[in-house]
Amino acid sequence: MQGSAPQTFTIAEFLKWSDDKELNLNPKFQRGPVWAPPARSYLIDSIIRGYPVPKLLLRTSIDRDTRRTIRDVVDGQQRLRTIIDFAAGKFALTSKAGEYRGFRYADLEDEEKDAFLAYKLTCEQLINASDEDVLEVFLRINSYAVPVNGPELRNARFDNDFSSYVKELSHSIPHVWDLGVASNRERVRMVDHSTVAELLGFMIRGVAEGADSDITALYESQKETPLEGLPNRADFLDVMKITAELLKDYKNEAIASRPHFLMLAAAVLYSKGLLPQSRLTFDKVESAASMLLDMDSAIAAIGHLNTAIDTPVEDLDKRALPFIEARSSSQRIPSRQVRFEYFCHALAGKSFYDL
Repeated sequence: MQGSAPQTFTIAEFLKWSDDKELNLNPKFQRGPVWAPPARSYLIDSIIRGYPVPKLLLRTSIDRDTRRTIRDVVDGQQRLRTIIDFAAGKFALTSKAGEYRGFRYADLEDEEKDAFLAYKLTCEQLINASDEDVLEVFLRINSYAVPVNGPELRNARFDNDFSSYVKELSHSIPHVWDLGVASNRERVRMVDHSTVAELLGFMIRGVAEGADSDITALYESQKETPLEGLPNRADFLDVMKITAELLKDYKNEAIASRPHFLMLAAAVLYSKGLLPQSRLTFDKVESAASMLLDMDSAIAAIGHLNTAIDTPVEDLDKRALPFIEARSSSQRIPSRQVRFEYFCHALAGKSFYDL
């Protein structure tokens, strides 16, 4: 089997190959078209904005009788089908495309059409490869694929004001991610979206359990809610600013991990009167009015909890033990209740040594 070095071809070239019947989107080893409208819109939006997209793999065969070059799509069929259908005006973009929502190809400005047609797709070609060779390559490509996770499934499934708001807010708080709440690798897999969705959920209905199915249920419950019915953006960003300030001395340390960050943010929400009571009770915490009066004392109390996390159990002050034990089921309400209470005490300037 002969391969080629990666090459680039413009979208205009692919459209011409499609018109000339020199591009086969349905070789026998390929899957059918299954992309939902949000995923298709996200791809076109990426192209319009000039972002890179994954490379394509083609099997290129030359027919010696007709002297025509036929290109079978080994990997990238859904991407190419989306591009061809958009260029033909077969669908309009959804809210995944931001300000291009509702646009068809004909609605683009002339300069945008030119840029779209001139956009270069990176391809690797298998020259005159046999069906067996191509099938082997196809199977190997798909065996390397990382399974789609919950946040990625929600990104593909939900296309509404709530999902768009989650995405926008996720990009508005880089100072939070810099703390180590979500790594760059996790953000690529949209864990930051799940974190923001949970925080909005806290503001909407109070703290719930945080399993993947619970977050999906939140998306489902908000799919008809208009933007104006969602939590206030300024309130959300203010809470994120305060929470990040409380963790500024503990960047990439255990206390800044996502499970702890969520419950610290819940305590800040409570202090601001922005946390509805649900399954989480407020019976054992100080009044909201007594919290965040002294940021330095609150930061120091959070530091004591951070130290406790890394302290061997046999050396641990027993007053911190419930907080440490609560980590074993970080998504469950009983665990979240315990950590919420400790963080509320900290915001009132009380270390666990004072309990």
